Amino acid sequence: SKKEGDESIWHDLMNCTTAELRVCGGMISTPTTSGTLASGLTKQPPLSDISTDSVITELDKEERDAEYRERQKRKVGSRAPVVRALSEPLVVSFRIQNPLGIEVELTEIQLMASLSSSKLELKHTNEYSITKSGGVPTSKTWNFHGSQEVFHCPDFMCQLPSDSNETSLAKANTTVDEQSNPFFVVSKTAVNLAPASADGSMTVSLRICPLVEGDLSILGVRFSLSGQLWMQHRFHVPGPLLQDTQENKSNRARGKSLELLSKIEPEMPSLNVSIAPDDISQETVLQGQTREWRMTLTNVGYSPASNIVLKTNSPWLNFKDSNESGNENSAISYCIGPSGTLMKVPCKGGVDKSLLQPGESVEIPFVMRTSGGGRQDFYMLFRYEREGDSIPPRHRWTRKLLSVPVYPSVTMSASLMSSYSTKGQHVLSVELMNYRSDRDSKLEIYLNKICIASRHFKVTKLAGQVDSAGQRPLSASIEGQSSFKIGWQERVTLHYLVVPIQSNTDQVSFSNLTFLSEMSVPEMHASNGDKKVVEFMCREKAHESFISALHSHRIEKERLRAEQEQKGQPRHVAQIRRAKTSLSEQDLSDDHVSTPFKHLKVHPTSLSSLCPSDAASSINIICCWTAIVGGDGQDNITPGQHHLRDLIVRPRTNESRKGCPLVLTAEYDSRLFHGFESGPMEKDLIVTIRNRLSDSDVEFEFSVDPRPDFDFLGATSFHWSLSGGDEISVPMKVKFYSAGVYNIQSVRLAIPQAGGTVPFLFPFQWDVVVEDIAAQ
Repeated sequence: SKKEGDESIWHDLMNCTTAELRVCGGMISTPTTSGTLASGLTKQPPLSDISTDSVITELDKEERDAEYRERQKRKVGSRAPVVRALSEPLVVSFRIQNPLGIEVELTEIQLMASLSSSKLELKHTNEYSITKSGGVPTSKTWNFHGSQEVFHCPDFMCQLPSDSNETSLAKANTTVDEQSNPFFVVSKTAVNLAPASADGSMTVSLRICPLVEGDLSILGVRFSLSGQLWMQHRFHVPGPLLQDTQENKSNRARGKSLELLSKIEPEMPSLNVSIAPDDISQETVLQGQTREWRMTLTNVGYSPASNIVLKTNSPWLNFKDSNESGNENSAISYCIGPSGTLMKVPCKGGVDKSLLQPGESVEIPFVMRTSGGGRQDFYMLFRYEREGDSIPPRHRWTRKLLSVPVYPSVTMSASLMSSYSTKGQHVLSVELMNYRSDRDSKLEIYLNKICIASRHFKVTKLAGQVDSAGQRPLSASIEGQSSFKIGWQERVTLHYLVVPIQSNTDQVSFSNLTFLSEMSVPEMHASNGDKKVVEFMCREKAHESFISALHSHRIEKERLRAEQEQKGQPRHVAQIRRAKTSLSEQDLSDDHVSTPFKHLKVHPTSLSSLCPSDAASSINIICCWTAIVGGDGQDNITPGQHHLRDLIVRPRTNESRKGCPLVLTAEYDSRLFHGFESGPMEKDLIVTIRNRLSDSDVEFEFSVDPRPDFDFLGATSFHWSLSGGDEISVPMKVKFYSAGVYNIQSVRLAIPQAGGTVPFLFPFQWDVVVEDIAAQ
């Protein structure tokens, strides 16, 4: 991408920020009893109103408004100059060339402009060559925030009535100097232009700063030739091509250029943003790496900044000390709205926690977790308002782009299998592989712990996997913490037991499985440290849900647009109005509000949204690790984490799953002894069929395939239906006629589905060893 980033991404971030703030009430400021303005961000609407559908509706409106404003720019009468703030320098760059064959010295180069004040009914301009006779030059200068330039009163400055353009009125007694409060000041410079044969051209940048409100027009440039002769040159900037009428299109008519015109309004805040990591010597960035950074905000404007919010294109950034209340329903990292990437910036280090005063600077610590692969562009868009302004308050944007090369680190996958010994339990298998390629040596990954967040399940470690005595020499100690080392290109699979929580508590539990010992006792309640671990996961889930809903909405819009184009006839005005009315009624209806916001009353980025109380069938896995990375010839230790969200333990329905929703287990004796001279032997077999689904009934047909070397006695074929979580035990007998080794698994289950009956065969063995007593 370009250094400034993709302009379309910046516009999308602006539109989405505006839409979310409208829905969340962030753009509404109301007068308080003391007469001051209260910040709209401090008064959030009910969480049920912060729905994705409402934000998408506002986003459509904002995009339509942006298209309308873009069309209006092409019309003659609707174009207006850019609005700029008082006491903020403007930069004008132009190219100057020497056509002579000798070197030319230009001094006192300054911009030529005029500024008209409607309040004072006066205009200051330096376009006329008027000087004050007997004037004594002074050395008064001006300096402004955010600029190192020194500003001076322009030469030949005079004062005229604001509605006058007559040169005859510009007399000596109308001149303005440093002591007469000029309406604007300029910077000055000097250059030496080489002869034309030596390419005597260069780019010159000059600054001008308005000091009063009004209409500013930059006219050209004035300079002194070798300190002997004053000269001036007027700028000529062609205006845009007019496309409003057919005549203008045919004649390629151009409108008036507004590039050098500005509307000067009262002071505004102006934010400068700088971002740097705490450890600047570390150069390598790995996938999933969590690194501490600092954000420095400086208000270089002349008005306090309030309601500072940050919008990003990815949920990489997480502010520290967020959600200090510990409420599971509260937002993570000061998030606003359902997207998970719009946050209120906590200016806790300033004089006023809600304002950033002029000239004030504040440092804000945050943690960044990188994702993806290759070079990633991280867009950060800051929006802030002028404190004490009218309703709605004026606002500004500040852009910051961070380009980061991300190297691979660890891949993580997981699978679940029902336990065949205990009802309700499952075996969790977590597979991790080290894919690092950022350096030549010390490519190990050190696993610190596996953390599982769930409201209805806890996880324990299966013994015998990590032997501290040395059977698996992969244990290592890094930073005083027991870790499990994975070498380069090594793959490790760890197994855990998922057990339902029997207590009646409705809080989210965290199972912290470290590698310090074989026994691990899960925590039944969330501590502050555990909640910090899942904050990135909470925001990633909210962001992916919002992006998915927005993508589906845009696909549907394109489909409707294509259908309209195929019809070949535009809609009537009445049809458009009816469509808008029906859509508005649909948006206001209770059924249109998405279920999580309507019933749960939780923020989309909260812990309760990650682990909802009505989703009793999923777990979330976090793997915390550390690695050794290099930078500036030294090694550094960096932490990281990988996530797996919404791993289904017990699915609700079987609509989106291809596997069998039933679990099959058996109870039998695996080793038998019998004297076959007395006849065949019959042994008990109890087959248990369990419904894995939590909310759906499963109808099935049970059958046993006949075998030539033994027989089944009992209910070998029947039709049954199991409710969610229920099971049925089928007692049978197996009749053996001779000694041998037999696989008695011959059960077949057939489940009716939409396309017909689907049979399921189970790829495991129930082996029985039968020995003849007479042969011993």
